[in-house]
Amino acid sequence: MTAAHPGSRGTGLVARWGNPVIAALAFFGLVRYIHTREIDMRLLLLVLLFAPALSATVALKLDLETLTDKAEIIVRAKIDSVEARWDAANTGIWTHHTVTVSETLKGEHEAARTFVTRGGAVGNKAQHIAGSGSFKAGDECVFFLWRDDDKNLQLVGMVQGALAIKEMEGVTRAVGSFAGLTLVDKEFKPLPDADKAPLDFSYADLRDKISARIKAEAK
Repeated sequence: MTAAHPGSRGTGLVARWGNPVIAALAFFGLVRYIHTREIDMRLLLLVLLFAPALSATVALKLDLETLTDKAEIIVRAKIDSVEARWDAANTGIWTHHTVTVSETLKGEHEAARTFVTRGGAVGNKAQHIAGSGSFKAGDECVFFLWRDDDKNLQLVGMVQGALAIKEMEGVTRAVGSFAGLTLVDKEFKPLPDADKAPLDFSYADLRDKISARIKAEAK
């Protein structure tokens, strides 16, 4: 499995490398700007700015329209099983999540899907990628998924691509998360606290917004 991150599909990624210079180089190896795939010196400055706290991943905040546009598949699904495995080169660990799909909001419907996230634990070896998301069997989410070069499905924007299904006061809601992420805007500036609220929709509203976006993009 390729270790490439969804460059033109999502956000940046910085693993917990420790050394700021190595972290910066790793950042450039794993991240591409959403539209250009070109390295921008502002990114280097941003990585160095956050180097003392590389337990977080520097990421662009994605809105619902971007998540919808970048996703090949959008499903409401419940996780059945979670298994971490080494990649073919035995250098990186990926966690495989098998889900049962209750509704497909974009793409071809399949009753079951599998997506992967970077990191996990195999035996006494573990790799942690902040912001990749932590899921367990029984979790139900709306997953925004893109397909990598190896045809594996991954979350658009890392953890941003999973909106947890929650029942709140009799209303089914889909609620996002930025866990493990340090958010920046498209100018690579840290977001003010007022702009850090995760996505939160009633499920009915979310479904309508996704449908409207897909129709608008098809015109």
